[in-house]
Amino acid sequence: MTANIVTVILAAGASSRFNSAKIVAKVQGEQSLLAHSLQTLDVVTQTAGIAPAVVMLGAHQTDEVLAITANHQRIINHDWHLGLSSSVKLAGQYAQTQQADALLVVLADQVALQSSDYLQLIQAYIHNKLTSCAFYLHSVGVPAIFSAEDIKILMSLDGDNGAKSILKQNDKNNSLNIIVMEQAQFDIDTPADLVRWLDNKD
Repeated sequence: MTANIVTVILAAGASSRFNSAKIVAKVQGEQSLLAHSLQTLDVVTQTAGIAPAVVMLGAHQTDEVLAITANHQRIINHDWHLGLSSSVKLAGQYAQTQQADALLVVLADQVALQSSDYLQLIQAYIHNKLTSCAFYLHSVGVPAIFSAEDIKILMSLDGDNGAKSILKQNDKNNSLNIIVMEQAQFDIDTPADLVRWLDNKD
């Protein structure tokens, strides 16, 4: 790959609907959700020849979480209580400090995504350097790779708003690569989600 793509996995939220730290919930044998996501991303970054993923933590910084992320650079979002936008903005700021060409934003709880999904996004971005994103549940969404120009726009987000508004605007302007990725719809928000995943993953 020829682009400086920074990858940030967002894992700073309180998991209020899960009633505990969902990032340490076991989703693959004894492997936690966060460890599973990091393992998948390690394959992606090594294959694509880009820097290892950086983990954004916030509400949950237990010994277990710190152990899981010991081999990855960490960013601490002290404003995690302000909503998803605080993490997205912090990821954008980090990408700018790295003089990145683009920012790959990943959610820790999209448990069904595989390395091939992320690599497809990276290939789409490399092709024409346009912001690239997943499409599922009849809409655009993350994971997504934001171009340097769109990283600047990420800084204007607030509250619990993610980056979907930027993706939708790019789609209207025909300046967005869209990758159909139905498996991105499977995330772990509640204990019931985890039960469904464990019952159906095989």
